[in-house]
Amino acid sequence: MARIVQLLDGVTTAQFEIDKPEIRIGRSPECDVYIDDPSVSNVHCVIETVPPAEETRPPEYHIRDLGSTNGTYVNIDRVEQSRLMNEDVIRVGLKSFKFIDEQSAQYVKTARIKKSWIPGVYYTKDSKT
Repeated sequence: MARIVQLLDGVTTAQFEIDKPEIRIGRSPECDVYIDDPSVSNVHCVIETVPPAEETRPPEYHIRDLGSTNGTYVNIDRVEQSRLMNEDVIRVGLKSFKFIDEQSAQYVKTARIKKSWIPGVYYTKDSKT
């Protein structure tokens, strides 16, 4: 199961499980993730769980902005809608959250470690380069 963790200076301050098809984030106390911040719209955005096409695959998670005043950001990009990937950083108003999905992280290709010509220095190289 996926979750978002609220970050403050890189430290987790709260965790919210994504345990239903739709998680609403906003300033309204009726939201699943309540953010007391005047830069956040009443119902700012929603995280939706998309069931997998194949039973052996994990579900996908998508974030959708609901016409908020200040926008929803994934990593550094303002988005209207975006698929969330493990460890994406979501910004809503002045608050940051990290999206955690260990189940989908298992499907990320393992990076190959390379040894550099400098003794004791190793690196990973993206297969696309």
